[in-house]
Amino acid sequence: MVSNKIILPVLPNITKDLYFKGYVSTSKNFTNIIYITRYSTNIEALFEENSESKNIIYGKCGDIPQKRKKIRKFQNWLLLYNVTTNLQINELIINGSKINDTQNCVVIIYDHEVILNSEMICDTGDFLNLQNFVRNEYNQFPSSITYEPAFKIPYWLSSSMFIQHILNYMNVAKWLFISIKGDKKISIRQGNFILAIMTDLILGWTAMKLITQDKKELSVMLMGMLEKLINLLYTLLKWLMGAPAGLKLNNAFNKMLGKYFSYHVQLWWHFLDVSGEKLDTALQIYHYLGYFGFTFQAAVISDMISIATFHSYCIYVYAARLFNLQISGLIALLRFFVGRKYNPLKGSIDSCEYTNQELFVGTVAFTILLLLLPTTTMYYIVFTLCNLLSFFSLGY
Repeated sequence: MVSNKIILPVLPNITKDLYFKGYVSTSKNFTNIIYITRYSTNIEALFEENSESKNIIYGKCGDIPQKRKKIRKFQNWLLLYNVTTNLQINELIINGSKINDTQNCVVIIYDHEVILNSEMICDTGDFLNLQNFVRNEYNQFPSSITYEPAFKIPYWLSSSMFIQHILNYMNVAKWLFISIKGDKKISIRQGNFILAIMTDLILGWTAMKLITQDKKELSVMLMGMLEKLINLLYTLLKWLMGAPAGLKLNNAFNKMLGKYFSYHVQLWWHFLDVSGEKLDTALQIYHYLGYFGFTFQAAVISDMISIATFHSYCIYVYAARLFNLQISGLIALLRFFVGRKYNPLKGSIDSCEYTNQELFVGTVAFTILLLLLPTTTMYYIVFTLCNLLSFFSLGY
C-alpha cells in the first residue's frame, strides 16, 4: 500500500547541493502527498516567516557527502541523494515524525514550466493542486472572472424545455464572451464549448435536410401518431372500466371514473384536431428554429411530446389527488375510532370523545372509502406508470 507520494520538479544537473521547498497535504485515503514547488542553491532564500507551518516542507538534494553539514531541521524535512543519477530518499520527516518505510514512496517527476503554464481540464486531482501551489509560489494566478447568470428561468416557464434551452444558451454565450474577453485567449474549456456549438449546428442542419423534405407527409405522420396515442388511451380506459387483471372493482364508481376520463381525452382530441390545421405553421416555425442546432430541435420535440401527452398527465393528477384524499380520510377515520383527533394548532394528536351518532357516521364513511379504494388505486397505478413512461421518453 502506498503511504507517501512525492511530486518533484526536474532538478538541474549541477554539482552544488540543491535546497527545495514544498507543501504537504493528506488525501482522503490518508496518503501523504508532498508537492515540491521551488528549489535554490541557497536554503536561506526559501525561508518564510511561517517556515514552521505544518503544511510546508523543506529539503535537500545532493551527492552523498563525506562529512555531513549541520542543517537546521524542520518539522517537515526531506533529504534526497543522487546515486548514479538516480534519486534516493535518505530521510523523510512529516509533522515531526520520521518515516521509516521509504521504500513504498512513489516519486513523480514533473516539468516546472509546463505545469506553471498549462491549463487543467479536470477540477480535482493531484496535478491541479500542484499547479495551484506552484502558481501561488510565484504569484501567477489565472484571471478569475465571477459570472452571474443574466437570464433566470421563471417558475411558470420551467416546464418548457425550449424556453429553458434558449435561456441557458444565452447565459452560456454571455459567459463565453466575458471569459474570452477577460482572458484574452481561448482556453480548452472555451474551445470545447465552441466546438460543441459548431457540431450542434452541423447536426441541426443535417437533421433539417432529412426531416423536412416533405412537410405534408410529415404533418400526416404526426397526426397519425397522435391518433394512435389517443386510441391507445381509449383502449386502456375501456380495459380499466371492465375487470382489469381479473380484479372485481366497484362497478358504479369505476364506470363514473372511466367516463369522466374518457370525456377528458375526447376534449383533448378535439383540441388537437382543431389545432392540427395549424400544424403546417408549427412545422414551418420548427423548420427555422431547427437551424439553430440539433439541441433546439430536441427541445422543441420534447415540448411537443409534453403537449401531446398532456391529457394523460391531467388524468394522473386527478387520480393521484383522489387517491391522496381517500388515504388521508382513512387515516383520519382510524384515529377517529380510537378516540384521537389531529390538532392543527399544536401539530399533535389529541384525545377526543365522540357520540354514538358520530361513530356511526364515521363507520359508514370509513366503509365507503375503503371499498372505493381499490378502484382509485388501480387508476392511480396505471396512470402513474404512463406518466413515468412519458418522463423517461423526455429524458428526465
